[in-house]
Amino acid sequence: WGGIHPTIRPEESLDYADMVCIGEGEETIVELADKIQNKQYYYDIKGMGFNDKGKKIVNGLRPQPGSKNATIIKSLDQIPFQDYDYESHFILKGENIVRMDLEIMKQCSDTYQTFPTRGCPYKCTYCINNVYHEMYPHQKPIRKRSVDNIIGELLEVKSKLPFIEIIMFNDDAFFLMSVDEIKELSKRYKEQIGLPLYITGATPNTLTKEKLTPLVDAGLIEIRLGVQSAAENTKILYKRPHSNRQVENAVKMVNEYKDRLKASYDVILDSPWDTDEDLTETLMFFSKLPTPLQLTMYSMVFYPGTDVYKKAKKEGLIKDDLNDVYRKYFLGISNTHLNKLFILLRDYASVGIGISPIIMFILTHKMTKRLYLHKFIRNVIRVLFPLFRYIGQSTVPSTRLYKFRNVIKFNGGKTTYRTNALNEFDMNMDLNDFHCIPRNYSPVKPPWLERKFRKMKLLKFEKKDLQIK
Repeated sequence: WGGIHPTIRPEESLDYADMVCIGEGEETIVELADKIQNKQYYYDIKGMGFNDKGKKIVNGLRPQPGSKNATIIKSLDQIPFQDYDYESHFILKGENIVRMDLEIMKQCSDTYQTFPTRGCPYKCTYCINNVYHEMYPHQKPIRKRSVDNIIGELLEVKSKLPFIEIIMFNDDAFFLMSVDEIKELSKRYKEQIGLPLYITGATPNTLTKEKLTPLVDAGLIEIRLGVQSAAENTKILYKRPHSNRQVENAVKMVNEYKDRLKASYDVILDSPWDTDEDLTETLMFFSKLPTPLQLTMYSMVFYPGTDVYKKAKKEGLIKDDLNDVYRKYFLGISNTHLNKLFILLRDYASVGIGISPIIMFILTHKMTKRLYLHKFIRNVIRVLFPLFRYIGQSTVPSTRLYKFRNVIKFNGGKTTYRTNALNEFDMNMDLNDFHCIPRNYSPVKPPWLERKFRKMKLLKFEKKDLQIK
């Protein structure tokens, strides 16, 4: 078992695995394979942990030759490309072990993910990089691959996996690459790869027009930026590196390419230290930004070892890691009035309409809540959304980039999870089992409204079998 959790908590992970890899594993796994093949003793390998008949052996992080300190691989170019030679792979299919082939691979995904860089220079207190900085204090926080290496990998992927339709750069801080590096990468990507590109690792303070323009020209179709909060108190707590002005500039910059580029912005909700004023500040900030845009909301999870985990533990917010941390679903936001406003804002912003700051001010004002008007006004705006969605998508072509994705619901209780669903009617539905609503369908409720809109010919889709078990 390798990855973040065995690296952070190797002893705990050995309760569930015979071996764990601690830290980067490219060199470690080769040493382990060599020793197993040569029938040598391997329980002393650095960067590994073992459960030997109930006895746990944890050898700590792996140092480079000649170094006493825990180190990471300095040159990413020396690492072989990801192994997608499916002809030498076998998988369990049903009850049989079968050879992997192209048809089986096609069923997995049409997107290829890779990492032009590793690491992040920032120490955001909720992020696992916060822990890595403590584990590797003597190492550079960001490492880059050469353009030759990146293009070489993608050419190999195109050759071996011709069904791939999208390339995803899944870095933590892609835009820390220099302008010259990005220009060269964009030029060669356009000439030699030519597939749509999605970049997930962007921070508002590193995004510049010099970097964005060549990428859009090369085929960048979607970008994801981490904002998390616009509240000053929260940004200080999270140690976020950007200002609201930088976020605003980044949104305006991305919006210049709105006909070709979809943008999503991450926001963290359900923090126990966020006040209503902090959340209102964030709502007001986003209501002033140009549309269309996509908000992606995450529920705060206290990842072990991070500063927010330590703070929550100290304040007694974590009683049991299993239930309070490991079973906390990071997309299952709480069912509160302000969280519903984030969903409502996301819905309207994605169709190019938005919610004006004046309306948002009314929705978040304490007097509105005292008069019990907040739910009524919110529900009126929610019910009108299908009409505005039709208007927005009919009049603003760029909003068609923001298509509906899978809507997933689970758990028997009141909480449900909806992935980029463009309304929030079902937040309180009781669900007895898991089911998935296919792409390109967003249910309109209540039924009378759906019938009315169909009669007015404002809804052009047809209901199909919505339940997949």
